Amino acid sequence: MGDERLLTSWGEYESAVAQAMSGARRTIRIFDRDLSALKFEMPDRHEGLAAFLRQPGACLRIAVQCPRPVLDRSPRLMALLRLHAHNFQLLETAPHLALLSDSLLLVDDALAVVRFHRDHARSKLIVSDAAACQPYGKRFEEIWAEGGTPLSATSLGL
Repeated sequence: MGDERLLTSWGEYESAVAQAMSGARRTIRIFDRDLSALKFEMPDRHEGLAAFLRQPGACLRIAVQCPRPVLDRSPRLMALLRLHAHNFQLLETAPHLALLSDSLLLVDDALAVVRFHRDHARSKLIVSDAAACQPYGKRFEEIWAEGGTPLSATSLGL
């Protein structure tokens, strides 16, 4: 049986994200407004993602509603996308999903950090409980299946 904990502060949320990222072995799936609260540009977060992506069979899929902050202010993340395009997908969600206000970080189907509203720290950490993570995994897959615009780390054209 796994562990489930309510998080009420940004400090607790950041700690839960760090815990989740450090335990990733196979898959990381993220749905978020613009990734700003996940702080992937911090050196330790960036190195954790890079180490994850170097693992054989690792798969990172990120769906964002607002890509401009990612494209403009996340050079480290974009460098990882350029280097690991074979196992890292970044997608701008379809416009009709703009009203979704939650945020999901899912790791290896048994760990999740679920922020209930993008503007607030209040969230839930689920550890070692595939059954409790399953509805959130299903939600992510439904969001992903709606399609959108794949984002690239390289510019086309002149």
